[in-house]
Amino acid sequence: MKKGLFALLLVGVLVASVVASGCIGGGGTTSSSSPATSSPSPSSSTVSSPSETTTSSPSPTQTTTTPETECGSGKVVIWHAMQPNELEVFQSLAEEYMAMCPDVEIVFEQKPNLEDALKAAIPAGQGPDLFIWAHDWIGKFAEAGLLEPIDNYVTKDILDQFAPAAQEAIQYKGHFYAMPFAAETVAIIYNKDMVKEPPKTFDEMKAIMEKYNDPDNEKYGIAYPVNAYFISAWAQAFGGYYFDDETEKPGLDDPKTIEGFEFFFQNIWPYMAPTADYNTQQSIFLEKRAPMMINGPWSIADVKKANINFGIAPLPPITKDGKEYWPRPYGGVKDIYFAAGIKNKEAAWKFVKWFTTSPDAVKELSLKLGYIPVFTPVLNDPDIQNDPVIYGFAQAVQHMYLMPKSPKMSAVWGGVDGAINDILKDPANADIPAILKQHQQEILSNING
Repeated sequence: MKKGLFALLLVGVLVASVVASGCIGGGGTTSSSSPATSSPSPSSSTVSSPSETTTSSPSPTQTTTTPETECGSGKVVIWHAMQPNELEVFQSLAEEYMAMCPDVEIVFEQKPNLEDALKAAIPAGQGPDLFIWAHDWIGKFAEAGLLEPIDNYVTKDILDQFAPAAQEAIQYKGHFYAMPFAAETVAIIYNKDMVKEPPKTFDEMKAIMEKYNDPDNEKYGIAYPVNAYFISAWAQAFGGYYFDDETEKPGLDDPKTIEGFEFFFQNIWPYMAPTADYNTQQSIFLEKRAPMMINGPWSIADVKKANINFGIAPLPPITKDGKEYWPRPYGGVKDIYFAAGIKNKEAAWKFVKWFTTSPDAVKELSLKLGYIPVFTPVLNDPDIQNDPVIYGFAQAVQHMYLMPKSPKMSAVWGGVDGAINDILKDPANADIPAILKQHQQEILSNING
């Protein structure tokens, strides 16, 4: 599943989404199919435990509240679908907060099917105070009346401390419903034993692909899963888009989107193993049969297990007619949402504010879980900048396209993947403009019901 990029000065680090981004939602790292409405991100994937798990820690007793920490009181319940390693870090941070705020109890409850659980419980008045998921749920949950606005809490001085895309990711139709804590997108993961320096231009990237491409011996120029999420970078490179959140219109037949699709299938696909499958493409890189792979932070554990000496860099810009065009892959922002019917809003806000704006807390999330921070003061921390994974994906996040928030986006994924599947039947001879126009009509029909 998937995460981000920034490094040095990042107040402009996450691109405010024209948008959409990006991702970090549920999807699959073991499937080549695109996520239903979100990017393949491990953090937001459901956990296949047989039953829900409630985790809480008794608040330590003999503690005092630090002057800068605002404390509420009572219980704050947070629903999630995190992996065990993520929960461990979140729980540790909650315990740290409860040590400072002994009148507050933070309780985490794991829900194997978080979306269904929330949709059933919140209308019945039995939902949590908070829940954790990618930003792309914000539209459909707000439209369904399942979120609590926090407009009176999110002040300009707080908002301005976050990267632009993160600011965009927590609001919908003029209201704030969540706070952000990380971002993710895809980037180039390269084998340093094969590629000494990452490509800084697409021409350099293509030269590397040409050098290593040897399909007769099952070696290739690049490993790259192919679906709507993964190749969004190229569809959006020249100004195209799958869906525009602002106009709520699909753009599969836009000339710039068509140009991006043609670019990918003419300049990248020929250097790949002829399969869209995620597992196959990743294996090619892990088996050192390709010098580069396009993937997200969720894949790094497997890269490390394969003992690959790797580096990470953003997809490089394309130069055309004297102008630079950056590939813009979908990206996502991880949010903590406020649920409608919240029982302890004041205490929940104070905890969330601390969790998302405490430099130490944000830094711990990043260093322990590889999360790409969106709280800009942390981006300049030497420990963050010296971490090759965080730093590399942080650079990639700069160019990401925030995944759409509109509920209408759910009608778009199938059409885009349908177009890709039709092109893949005969990539060398496919009438890409005609195929994209056909599936544009399919998407419009789905949106209009």
